[in-house]
Amino acid sequence: MTKDKIDLPDFGRTAEIRADSYNEAENTVDIIWTTGASVRRYSWWDDVYYNEILEVSNDALRLDRLNKGAPLLNTHDSSELSSVIGAVVPGTARVENGIGLATVRLSRAEADADIVQKIKDKIIVNISVGYRIHKVVKTAGMEGDDEDWRVVDWEPLELSAVPIPADPGAQVRGEKQDNKSSCEFVTSSAARTKSKQAVRSKMTLKLNQHLM
Repeated sequence: MTKDKIDLPDFGRTAEIRADSYNEAENTVDIIWTTGASVRRYSWWDDVYYNEILEVSNDALRLDRLNKGAPLLNTHDSSELSSVIGAVVPGTARVENGIGLATVRLSRAEADADIVQKIKDKIIVNISVGYRIHKVVKTAGMEGDDEDWRVVDWEPLELSAVPIPADPGAQVRGEKQDNKSSCEFVTSSAARTKSKQAVRSKMTLKLNQHLM
């Protein structure tokens, strides 16, 4: 295996509010913040498309931020305290059957009443999770296939209520462009083998075309 360090921005993915989960007495809703589904992204530094696969397990996830009361923001705006419209109930972020779950307590502040009411009324149903990647295991695809980037160490930072689900390849909005963190990339031996096979296949194809 080969290892590299690359500075990456924070990323975002679509999440959702669990149907009929609003608790009037506690003023809370339950959030599904990840299912780990594969998302196709584009790497500007490698100039390739790849499949980002989030490993959803207690070993892969750093849940400290969520479980210390990470904020529910208005559209990933982390620049103003007024953008905080709720918070994760401490200790509720967890993994169950490969799904990331958490309970969020909504704000009772008058300034947030309109947004919170729309969440209660199921008018606002789209949630996005902002997260930081610490380690990726890359495996090259066969010829013509995208690489698989399995994220085996990652950290949810915040949840946001959003009007439209985030583009799968989007970075977290509201963050400074220079706000990056170091990520370890591990390229598996299988990746190098597949890459060599792909190169040989392309060379064989070009040779056959030349001889025709």
